[in-house]
Amino acid sequence: MSGKPKANDDKITQLLQNLLAIELWRGGISQAEIGKRLGIATGTVNKMLKGVNKEVTMVVNQKE
Repeated sequence: MSGKPKANDDKITQLLQNLLAIELWRGGISQAEIGKRLGIATGTVNKMLKGVNKEVTMVVNQKE
């Protein structure tokens, strides 16, 4: 197995961790608990969530 698929797997894993961290945080789980559940440092969780709104805003196109 070459190194390239491994790198792609790592990227996919990172993206899934980010998405999961965001969803857990929006669900009310603390950053420390997210870190425990994902097996990563709380500081890493903090960096993942930086700039992310806790509430989801929906944009609806309105026809005139």
